[in-house]
This record gives sequence, C-alpha cells and structure tokens, in this order.
Amino acid sequence: ISAKLEGETFFNSISGLCQAIAYVCTIACVNSLGSITLMSFNRNIFICHHKYYDKIFKKPICIAMCILLYLTGLTLVLLNLAGIGDHSFDRKSLECIWDRMATYYYTVAFSVLLVWIPVTITGIFYLKIYISVRTSTKKITEVTCSNHNRKAIKLARTLFFIYLIFSSCWIPYALIIVVDRYDTFPYESHLILTAFGHLHPSINWLIYYFTNTKFRKAFDELVKLNKLFDLCKAKKKVEAMEMTKTTTNSNDLLVTKTQHILSSSTTE
Repeated sequence: ISAKLEGETFFNSISGLCQAIAYVCTIACVNSLGSITLMSFNRNIFICHHKYYDKIFKKPICIAMCILLYLTGLTLVLLNLAGIGDHSFDRKSLECIWDRMATYYYTVAFSVLLVWIPVTITGIFYLKIYISVRTSTKKITEVTCSNHNRKAIKLARTLFFIYLIFSSCWIPYALIIVVDRYDTFPYESHLILTAFGHLHPSINWLIYYFTNTKFRKAFDELVKLNKLFDLCKAKKKVEAMEMTKTTTNSNDLLVTKTQHILSSSTTE
C-alpha cells in the first residue's frame, strides 16, 4: 500500500527497506504457489494412489517439503549476491519486487520456476484426479451410478474452479515479464497484472470456503462468517418484505382513490 501511495521516495529514505520487502515477497510467492502444487500432489496421491498416501505424507516428509519451498525461494534471492538478478523498486508495477530488467535469463527462469512449473504440474495432477474419478464411476453399479456421477462432477468442478483462478491470476504476469524484455509496455499493464497476480493468495481462502464443506464449517466455527451471511440474508429479506408491503399499500390506496372517483362520477 505504501509503495502504491508514496512511491519510490518513501523507500529511498530508509536504506535497505525496499530490498528486504522484495526478498520476503519472492520467498512468500514461491511458497504460495509451491504450496498449491504440493496440495494438488497430496490430493492426487490420496485419490489416485491411496495405498501410498500414509507412506509418502508422513510428518517428517511434509516438513521437508515445506523447507524445500523456503530453500527454493531463498536460492532465488541469494543468486543476487552472485550478480544474477536483483531486487528493487519497480517503477511500473509500483512495488518492491525482484528486478525483471537486471538479468533477462534470470527473469525467464523466475517466470518458469514461479508460475509455469506450478501451473503445469497442478494441471496434470488435477487432470489425473478427474480421469481417476470418472474411471471409478464407470465401474460402479447402475443403482448407485447417478449418485457417484454427481459427486464426480462436483469434484471436477471444484478442482477446475480452483485451477482456473490460480492460472488466470498468474499466467498473464508470467507472460508480460518475459515478453516485455525492453521495458516498452505501458506501466498500467504491469501495475494491473502484478496486482492481479498477488490478488490470488488473498482470494484463495474464499475459493475453499465456497467449494469445501469441511473448510467452511471449520472456518465458521473460528470466524463466524456464516452469521454475517445470515445477517445479510435476513436484512435483505426484511427489505424485500417492506418493499412488498409498501407496494401493496400503494395498490390499495390507488384502488380506493379509483373507487372514490367512480363513486363521485356516478353520484353526479
């Protein structure tokens, strides 16, 4: 927010602040997209290869996976010390971020590692899950087939929706940082696409809230968001009732006036 409102001047007054924020941003982004990839891997093993699930996702292995994500992000940062790439204030996206103009091949590698690998791997895992569910559904007897078909379709829609939001937020960003090699694109395009990409982690919880029943129940117990929704629904219901009542009263008044006019005309 400070970067968007105050600009580069604010960060120039505090030495090293912008670079520190950019370092944290790089590591956080790698962790965010990497976590989504690992989640798709987790679901793929659980649904398609369930017998291996407990062997693969033991606590030490899960911790190692998380550490690997941090090390990947840290490696991208440490490469700057070797003169490969940099982190600074981007005057087009108006934020402290890795320097896309410092080393072009670093930018390409960053794009591939940060976006294209997670998008591709996640897409493959979700496709395998969908195929597995569809194949299993065909093997079920005719009596229960319709119920399982509904579950398969619901699962496929949920996975597709999650993947669609993920891809649509990050692919435009991954394209523009590589295509705009000579920094000729207008700043509006960089500003919008960078903000759109970073918007994904902010709305990710909403995707799971509306598509995952267990997540929604646990979240409601913690935050009580369902009460807010119920309150909004109740308010809308009251407003609708009042509007209906007002309309009814207006119609009744119109009918009364009409009858009075007709009665007066008859008397005359």
